[in-house]
Amino acid sequence: MIPAYAGPTARLVATTALVAVAVAASMLALTALVLPGDWVRTGLVGIALVAGTTGLTRVLVERRARRRRRDDTAGGSVVPTLVGAAVAAWYVLSRYGAPTSEAQLFVGPDGVGRVLERLGDAGEIIRSEVAPVPGTLPIALLTVGGTLAVLLLADALAGGLRWPAAVGLPLLALWSPPLVLVGSVPPAVFVVVVAALLLLLSVGAGERRRPGNESPPAAVRRAEGARSVVTTAVALVVALAAGLVAAASSTLPGYAGAWYQSFTTTGDTIQLSEDLDVLSSLTERSGEVVLTYTGVEDDVGPLRTYTATAFDGRRWQRGEERDGRPLAPDELLWPDDLGSVALQDRQDLSVTVGSLRDDQLPVTLEPRRVDAGGTWGYDPLRDEVVGDRTDVGDVYTLSVRPRDLDPEILRGAGPGVTEDAYLTVPENEHSQEVAELAAEVTDDADTAYDQAVALQRWLRDPATFTYSTQLPRGSTGDPVWDFLQHRTGYCVQFATTMSVMARTLGIPTRLGVGFLPGEAVEDAEGDVTRWQVTGQDSHAWPELYFEGVGWVRFEPTPATQTGTAPDYTAAEVDAPADAVAPQEVPPPAAEQPEPQEQTAAPTEPPVAVGPEPADTLPVWAWAALAAGLLVGAGATAFLLLRRRRGTDPVDAERAWQQVVAALAREGVALPAPTTPRQAPRAVMDAVTRARGKAPAPEVHDDLTILAQAVEQARYARPEEADESLTDQEEGPEQPDLAEVAARVRQRLADRS
Repeated sequence: MIPAYAGPTARLVATTALVAVAVAASMLALTALVLPGDWVRTGLVGIALVAGTTGLTRVLVERRARRRRRDDTAGGSVVPTLVGAAVAAWYVLSRYGAPTSEAQLFVGPDGVGRVLERLGDAGEIIRSEVAPVPGTLPIALLTVGGTLAVLLLADALAGGLRWPAAVGLPLLALWSPPLVLVGSVPPAVFVVVVAALLLLLSVGAGERRRPGNESPPAAVRRAEGARSVVTTAVALVVALAAGLVAAASSTLPGYAGAWYQSFTTTGDTIQLSEDLDVLSSLTERSGEVVLTYTGVEDDVGPLRTYTATAFDGRRWQRGEERDGRPLAPDELLWPDDLGSVALQDRQDLSVTVGSLRDDQLPVTLEPRRVDAGGTWGYDPLRDEVVGDRTDVGDVYTLSVRPRDLDPEILRGAGPGVTEDAYLTVPENEHSQEVAELAAEVTDDADTAYDQAVALQRWLRDPATFTYSTQLPRGSTGDPVWDFLQHRTGYCVQFATTMSVMARTLGIPTRLGVGFLPGEAVEDAEGDVTRWQVTGQDSHAWPELYFEGVGWVRFEPTPATQTGTAPDYTAAEVDAPADAVAPQEVPPPAAEQPEPQEQTAAPTEPPVAVGPEPADTLPVWAWAALAAGLLVGAGATAFLLLRRRRGTDPVDAERAWQQVVAALAREGVALPAPTTPRQAPRAVMDAVTRARGKAPAPEVHDDLTILAQAVEQARYARPEEADESLTDQEEGPEQPDLAEVAARVRQRLADRS
């Protein structure tokens, strides 16, 4: 790729570029574990910024070293790596150490604390989630920060220590997670990385350049050009061949995935996060089938996996793990005494688990019997079926007895008395404003039920609120109050806001997390054969407690995502006439929003809307700033190098080539096997034969000076050349070879 006689600057630039390409491609291998999102763009920008900084610094440092030592193989310096580490630290702190999800230009000690806290959150996600997970802020910090650390180490090995063969070692830090957890990396990533590493070996960053700045002979240039083409072709062929062999062998019987499946889990799984961050946006939803159920013609409503009670102002948390009591045969699972509430006819569902990997069984929100086998148990405090971890193909039965709920029953029930945890509202500077707004929205409601319906109707009104998986950025630090200002969000924001507002009205509330009913799949005759639930159906909703009735689901998320609200909230038909009517049925799958409703941890932070704070910049501004810095640094380096090039002393090889060129213009050529030591006498004899007159004796003396310098430059070992240069610098002042060559040319041109 880079001829051996190419300049050291070209070799350094090529080395830096190849390392950056290999690291960037290796980072993309992590998309098998972390769903693609903004973190990919952030990582690529960081790689370009850090690689450009280290490369430019290394060129300047090593050019200065060569200039001082008069040798083009200046040793590696730690300065470029330190400069790159400083830039990487600033980039990570500015992007992930800010108090909000927006990047900051200036960073401080507080940013370090926030980064450490988010790294701890990333560790919790890794321990509790199943791949693939969304690129939440903590996960993005871990992937981008880890990638930049790998880049610095790989660059130090290739450009600093001149050990390109070892660059593959730090790359294993990016390859190992997908190889262990999924068993493969994308073929394109494999090909690019292997090709870059093979080409890196051909650059020869540590080779000694041919002395002199003159171009090598044409034959040498052709040979080196051919070697570059052959090396590049071989690298690509080897990489492609290895990728094809790996792809083919993975299809052989008994091979595919066998070596890693004994100690890891598959990557095509879904697990609901038990730590919902209200400030996060959603990523692309998983299309994997979570479960299917049969036995009913109509859907049975949402299937809940767990309930969350504790809300700290930003996150909902399920709390500590609890063991459920053993399931008794034919036991109707319900946390409360049903009292006088009538139950409807039984519905029997046969549920088959797909890609769901969780330690809670999805169950209906109504009283039900569960036949699951294994060690599953029931936790009445949370109304959860907990125990074994679900696996593909597991089958369990739900016998559902829906409560006969209607507005009159709920209106007469009143808010039940429960633990204070279900009424706790986080205290902050906007808590009172949220409570006042809740009272204003429910001003005309006389009962807890009517208040709940009023809140639901207000939040579902498409003229007032907008469903979107991309959150506008808030500025108050209170996610609920921010949502009430920009009025754009998805299920977690709608459910959280209604829960908090209901609690301010004295209605016990908790958050239910699970899946919407899914989609009916018809057979060829048009008959419904089964209901199919995918990761796109993951959802969250508020559940309110009524005396003598128990926990009741409400649905504040707009119909765009959830369809019609529950039948027992019939008061919703009294919505204002000028409001846009919600959809009566869920839109087709192709029209539904792409992002996933919390299939794992939430992903990237909100997108900025409204005026920017003084200390933050939008993404495009960061990109423009990085590009400007790189262009400015490159221009400065070019000017410095150009300025120095004009003042660099003429070395021995160049001075000798100037003399040889002058002789050629006079029609004088030296015999091919002439050595530097033989050259002075050979020149004198050749000029004498050509002109019939010997040159002045001073010509021989100057030619001897040049010949000795050329011999030293060509044949002395680097360490001997350095010692010789040191001795010369400490001894008498050495002649300027440019002046010596000029004298020789002038005297050869003088024919008198």
